[in-house]
Amino acid sequence: MCHKYRYLGRIDENGKQFNYNVDEHFFAGSVHRNIACRECHASIKKIPHDPVTEDVNCANACHLKPPHSQEKFSHTKIIDIYSQSAHAVRPEDPPEVKAAKPNCKFCHLNPLYTRVEEKLIDYEKTLQRCLNCHEQKGVTVAYMHVTHRLRKKTSRSPQQIVQLCSKCHDDREMMKKINVSEEALLAVETYNRSIHGKSIALGSEMTADCISCHASNALHDIYKKDNVKATIHKDNLMTTCRQCHEQTNSWFIKIAVHPRIEREKNPIVYFASIFFRLALYGSLFSMVGLMAVETYGRRKDGVKFLLRRGTAWRGNPKNR
Repeated sequence: MCHKYRYLGRIDENGKQFNYNVDEHFFAGSVHRNIACRECHASIKKIPHDPVTEDVNCANACHLKPPHSQEKFSHTKIIDIYSQSAHAVRPEDPPEVKAAKPNCKFCHLNPLYTRVEEKLIDYEKTLQRCLNCHEQKGVTVAYMHVTHRLRKKTSRSPQQIVQLCSKCHDDREMMKKINVSEEALLAVETYNRSIHGKSIALGSEMTADCISCHASNALHDIYKKDNVKATIHKDNLMTTCRQCHEQTNSWFIKIAVHPRIEREKNPIVYFASIFFRLALYGSLFSMVGLMAVETYGRRKDGVKFLLRRGTAWRGNPKNR
């Protein structure tokens, strides 16, 4: 109705601009296309409506009914998990902390349903994603059938996960407002330096991203590492690492996933890093230098470089 107009919006007293336009074609292709506006915006009782003063509650039950249960669908289970996580906004949080913590829309604004090649779909993980919400009798068998014929990826790529998490965790000023530890403050920098981060940067789809280690199949159960429910708690690390590394033992879990190359914090890694850099660059420049000296000497003697059945030096020295 009104929200179809492109320039519908307002400017508040602080000069901030709000756009209330809803693109009908975009909405028709979204995951909420079968849900009426007032299913989420429950405070609206009439049209035209009064100024909206209540936020959308994603735990509300929708009129959308899953075929196996015929009960109103709700994100309540996910909301309950999120409410106990490190990202949850708590009543005792100061205003700047509440503003810094992510809500549902921060992570779920962009559409997840994008075309992919069938070979890239992990059917078991896709099934686990469905069962986070759909646990009714009959769903498991039916969804096993569906996921093997799915041609759409229902989760972000590892690169997208890292990029999404980095929006907050790479913002030092924002993270300082939440009063996080120094380790958490450097999380993005140290991850990008790790073997996981480098593999992700090179385009790997099989490498562990942030969610792989910090959450279970429920995805929203991210806790501080001193919480016994955290996947990175010392008592749970073995199980978490074995998701990818089947031979994980007590020594393996001592390896720093977020390595800090600092002399004071980790002198062994620090000096090992210097040694390997010197070895790498020393070998490279030595090889280039030797090639340059050899080329100079041969050209000085009148030997011409020709490509004849492979690379070789051909010719006669001047003085021969």
